[in-house]
Amino acid sequence: MPSQELVFEYLALALEATKGTAVTPPTAWMPFSGKIKPVRGKYRTRDSNGQVAGVTRSKTVRADAEWDGDGGADPNYAPILFNLLIKSVTSPTTPTNGVLTRLWTFAPTMNALAQKSATIYWGDPNVQIWQSAYCMANQMTISGDADGEDAVTWSMDGFGRFPALVSAPTLPTQAVGDLLMPGAMQLWIDTSSAIGTTEVTGRLVSMEFSIPTGLSPKHYAGGPTGGLNFTKEGIGPRSAKLTFTVELNDISIGASKEYQQWAADTQLKVRGRFNGSLIESVTPDYYSYINMDIYGPLDALDWGDVQSTNRTMTFEVTSELNSYAVTAGYDFSLSCQNQKTTL
Repeated sequence: MPSQELVFEYLALALEATKGTAVTPPTAWMPFSGKIKPVRGKYRTRDSNGQVAGVTRSKTVRADAEWDGDGGADPNYAPILFNLLIKSVTSPTTPTNGVLTRLWTFAPTMNALAQKSATIYWGDPNVQIWQSAYCMANQMTISGDADGEDAVTWSMDGFGRFPALVSAPTLPTQAVGDLLMPGAMQLWIDTSSAIGTTEVTGRLVSMEFSIPTGLSPKHYAGGPTGGLNFTKEGIGPRSAKLTFTVELNDISIGASKEYQQWAADTQLKVRGRFNGSLIESVTPDYYSYINMDIYGPLDALDWGDVQSTNRTMTFEVTSELNSYAVTAGYDFSLSCQNQKTTL
């Protein structure tokens, strides 16, 4: 009898046209590892029966799922995951003079719940596959460290309906893209200039994006045949974060002006970008990337070091609806550049 082998496990998904209606087969075979975890909420009670048993009766009152995945950040798969994270975007634009390059832009809907749901498949096809419908995202983290030896990585998790046991579906072709390089990442910090004008050069050590959705499952009564799964999702306030570390240079000559901006509590426009390989050499050259634009002041100053030799500063930018953000129409946005014309 075969055992479930980790090496054969896969995670695949399909965006749902109707939330909670499972889609078969999956349309995207994800390039990273992950899992679906069935979750049951159990009520236990002890009847007063003169016995020492701590529990005499129990009842399952909820049946949901949790899911997660992580691996190398891939701009080819970013548009699919950003549909779960931000909102539905089904086609890219072509940047100026671009021939092969496609730009996918995800600006949050600020006054409505717009995130997509997905049907997720997980398991070893030689043993068992689990299928969970109505999967929604909790959060995603994307990080890179130029002082390390890893590529840019990401992780994501969420919730979904209690999984069904299904036969192994037909998988689509796995169209992996570029791995992004921490040594090629970029950071811009602007005030009066347009976002993406003033680059921090030669000092950027590490960077991380943290993007929560604010989504949570809601359980409503559905009568004796209503089932134990959540009924729909709700959304609460959320703020994204961009955390970065830079080397500390001579503040007196303005080379480390982030410190002055932090001390003055200056409202900022910040752009962080994880770059990959060249897509095409036009005017300008276009590279694959994953990008965050975020608005807010620098916060959470912390001292560190690089290679135990040089002092560093770490800052956080928490997205807020300041005057710059109001003009943009959102407190943060995500984008990615690749060569894909469809999801």
